[in-house]
Amino acid sequence: MAIIGVSKPYYGVYSASGNSVTYVSGGVLGKLKEINLEIETSKDNNLYADNGVVETDRTFANGTLTLTPDDLSQEVSKAILGLKEQTLESSIPGVTDSDVKELIYDDTQVTPYLGVGFIVKKKKGGVIKWRAIVLTKCMFAVPSDSATTQEGSIEWQVPKLSATVMRDDSENHMWKREATFTTEAQAEAYIKDRLNITGG
Repeated sequence: MAIIGVSKPYYGVYSASGNSVTYVSGGVLGKLKEINLEIETSKDNNLYADNGVVETDRTFANGTLTLTPDDLSQEVSKAILGLKEQTLESSIPGVTDSDVKELIYDDTQVTPYLGVGFIVKKKKGGVIKWRAIVLTKCMFAVPSDSATTQEGSIEWQVPKLSATVMRDDSENHMWKREATFTTEAQAEAYIKDRLNITGG
């Protein structure tokens, strides 16, 4: 099937007790523009016999998820990067907005492990399918800030997030799960179930 789209990036805050993995405080990252998932495996570990390879082993080592949402809100930044948020004091000259909060990047930042899910739209023979993917344990890095000045026509500039993908703490150390559905709504329901997201 040819890939024709991607949508619905969700996250859930990861927790493990022994081999039991759970997620809390999940939400949607925004609207999804692009994703890229690169996986690294162990090097070939070949067993030679009768002058040839009779067994080999390649296992998941780690991965990198690059995710481009349409926006990175303050609420999502706080959740996925483990930032503090505090109310801005009202005594700043020239500031008239009320209820403004600022994010604090400092030594108290504790970046959480997350489960991350998204939907890949595919088409084959005129039939659309929706592949729901959940990466069970990831950690995002603080994204870079970059911007260019506005010129004659608007150049749309969106954030880019990068996360390390790793095995979770379940008995068999899962790192990805997926299922394919006939509707996007079912794929979204699957992701929300796996990441324990009960809201809208």
